[in-house]
Amino acid sequence: MTTLTLYDTALSWNCHKVRLLLSLLGVHYERVPVDLLKGEHKTPEFLSINPFGQVPMLEADGRLIRNSQAILVWLSRKYDDGRWLPGDPDDEAEVNAWLAAATFELRLGPDDARLAKLYPLLCVNAQLACSRTAHALELYNRRLASRNWLALARPTLADVAAFPAIS
Repeated sequence: MTTLTLYDTALSWNCHKVRLLLSLLGVHYERVPVDLLKGEHKTPEFLSINPFGQVPMLEADGRLIRNSQAILVWLSRKYDDGRWLPGDPDDEAEVNAWLAAATFELRLGPDDARLAKLYPLLCVNAQLACSRTAHALELYNRRLASRNWLALARPTLADVAAFPAIS
């Protein structure tokens, strides 16, 4: 049995989506909180396991997996039967396209706007973040206007990845 350790911070949307998928899959893991405001992600100890100094970070029996999308894909391939990330190339491409949107449009829009509100000193341009938020939410609202799920006719990793930002 694989031992999983998730390095994360409670308020991060990227960490939230990983915890959400772990919960949906029923996978046990240990959580190691990382206090970003205290700079714990920039300590030599943390940088030795993730030189990018970012959370989430998943350790699985010595394998280190960084980046929330990479972690979601790995968890799906390791613990799921194709429900969350389908094996069909056409369906997988659709899911991956929406995973990319969660990484780009939602990160530069709603996530930055949220940071501007909670931690104004961390945000470089609150006005741009608000504009990008409106654009991202317009894209997602348009996509979901006539369907229940982002990528396919059922929930997938695309929905898990977007959930923290658009719920």
